[in-house]
Amino acid sequence: MAQDIPADEERSGGIQVISRAASVLNALGKHPQGMSLGAIANDVDLPRSTVQRIVAALAEEGLVRSEGNGGVRLGPTLLKLASTVHTDMIAIATPFLRNLNEITGETVAIGRASGRQITNIHCIVSEKELRIVPRVGLNLPIYSTSSGRALLALKTDEEIRIIVGEVLEPATKNTVGTLGALLDIVADVRRNGYSIETGETVEGVSTIAIAIDTILGRYSVSVLIPTPRLEAKQDVIRTALLECKEALTSEIGK
Repeated sequence: MAQDIPADEERSGGIQVISRAASVLNALGKHPQGMSLGAIANDVDLPRSTVQRIVAALAEEGLVRSEGNGGVRLGPTLLKLASTVHTDMIAIATPFLRNLNEITGETVAIGRASGRQITNIHCIVSEKELRIVPRVGLNLPIYSTSSGRALLALKTDEEIRIIVGEVLEPATKNTVGTLGALLDIVADVRRNGYSIETGETVEGVSTIAIAIDTILGRYSVSVLIPTPRLEAKQDVIRTALLECKEALTSEIGK
């Protein structure tokens, strides 16, 4: 005869299943190229058979997908959810970006990092005749952009080494050339609370950025300005960015 399972025991078992599934998803999130079942098992410290059952259940919901070579990657359902989060973030951030645009008179953008790249997912363009118009969706080197460095500053130096690697391909003649120099720059970003670069990604363009760490994820907010205007406006932009960071973080929650 079947026995009723006590509510506390059932609840505990359900929480354990969710926790293990979350561990698998987090492991895959750190390896977008995919992982084998054995690699996942080692990462989350679970038996391979347990991981196999979890992966099968997640695959049925589209949260992961299995590749023909035995690898497992995050699935389309999660990617759709991530897209929704970006949409929500843009909707929440837009009033703050407009305010930043009005205060500085310059183009502002919000970005998200992925590996060695950072991408602007939304921008508000300056109305000045000489202005910067970034391409939304364009991948840029995380190490040469102020927005990328602001987000790197939220990570440890060891994590940065893994993400960036030893070779920094130059985007312009001004691009930081070595990992050691990049780590020194990131250390300054941590101390100052903001990041700045001058012509390291696009010649003639300077950017100042901050990172926001929220319950919706980590994003950058940057101001893009023609380099000749930077010196006169740097203090105003820096202050406005730091105020924007505080307001946005308070609005969304950390």
